[in-house]
Amino acid sequence: MKRFRLAPPSLRGVVSFVVVSALLAGAGFGAGPSPAAEMSTLVVGILAPFTGPDAGLGPAYFAACLPATRAINAAGGILGHQVTCKQFDTRGEPADAVPAARQMVASTPNLFMVIGCTSDEAASVMPVLEQNHVPAFCQTGQSEFNQSSFKYFHRLVPPDEFDAYAMVGIAIFLDKYKRVGLVFGNDIGSQTFVAPAMRAIKKMGGTVVINQAIDLKQNSYRTEVTKLLAAKPDVILTEALGPADATYLAELKQLNKGMIPVIGTSATVDPVWYKAVAGAIGAEDLTKYFKAVDEPTTFSGPGYDEFKANLLASVPQFANAAKYQKRASTIHLYDGIVMTALAATAAKSTDRTVFLPWILKIGNGAPGAQVAATFAQGLAALQKGTAVRYIGAGGPTHFDQWNNSNTGYIVVRFTPTGDEETVGHLTNAQISQLSSP
Repeated sequence: MKRFRLAPPSLRGVVSFVVVSALLAGAGFGAGPSPAAEMSTLVVGILAPFTGPDAGLGPAYFAACLPATRAINAAGGILGHQVTCKQFDTRGEPADAVPAARQMVASTPNLFMVIGCTSDEAASVMPVLEQNHVPAFCQTGQSEFNQSSFKYFHRLVPPDEFDAYAMVGIAIFLDKYKRVGLVFGNDIGSQTFVAPAMRAIKKMGGTVVINQAIDLKQNSYRTEVTKLLAAKPDVILTEALGPADATYLAELKQLNKGMIPVIGTSATVDPVWYKAVAGAIGAEDLTKYFKAVDEPTTFSGPGYDEFKANLLASVPQFANAAKYQKRASTIHLYDGIVMTALAATAAKSTDRTVFLPWILKIGNGAPGAQVAATFAQGLAALQKGTAVRYIGAGGPTHFDQWNNSNTGYIVVRFTPTGDEETVGHLTNAQISQLSSP
């Protein structure tokens, strides 16, 4: 589901900072560490693009892992094990993602779990993760995961088709636009929005005046922009990550002598995207003409405060960490890590096959369970023999039978400083109206 642009120089080489200590050669972690490896460091694998057109996604997920492991380690770790983060670059390409996933599994005896696995590569890597019993919290929006058979797959974000419905909802329900232009990257992840958006626009009486699948690697889109302007859209729906959206919108502003309203996916609500596009069209125009959909997050409460404090403390490891304070996907992946750490604690085992069922038990809770907003709170309750429901930085989860949790949509825009600001909501009834046959 969520994709991006080239990692900043401060992040390159950050893998050298990650040290997996005291690993036992040949230990089969899928069946549990051997006695000699009992206190070895557990690894959270970040399986995502760190290079290539969608390279901005990797940093957003790295920014989730650092504060989560910091919070877990400060409370004593997982059954005495410290936890660390390690990056595995998929380059946003299925052909590169599968070897990266296999190398991760083969080279990481104490692999605890995985985060990342975006729409670019999730369909390719989930079979590898499932076969090796690796719990994963993925940011894919592909509809094939709505009712998948993967037991180790978990998703805390809506599928891309519902992102598309929400974008159409902003355009038609909230802003009353009728003529819609679609400008999406030609990558797998971006193209998943197109078909559902077209269906919803047609159903609501709107018109798709142009549909462009743009090459993310082009240096100029003047030809495409000229065709778009000739089609006279009222609004543009977009996700073309890396430098593509910035270049496209800069040329649109130049050729049109002004901006056209733009609605983005939740992946565009990102500091890397903001910096690129604000630099291309100006922060004032970006604030005035741009809206996006995002998952509801309050950015308040003890769970969020814990996340924010540990994120800011992680700046020495990742210079841009502070920019992800209000990145919803970062917050949800943070929750996925803490939730899984509590699951292993509750199961009294770091064997992935043993603690897997506990992830849903911790996430959904049970009658009488004590609510925990942080790992430390959950750990204290479990040590007293009390059942726990984790409601962390991103709010409550509601896993269905396919391990998906969807909490609806908000409408956001950027402030002049690049922060996210909520400006509206879409109701479940509106989304159902757009998504029904």
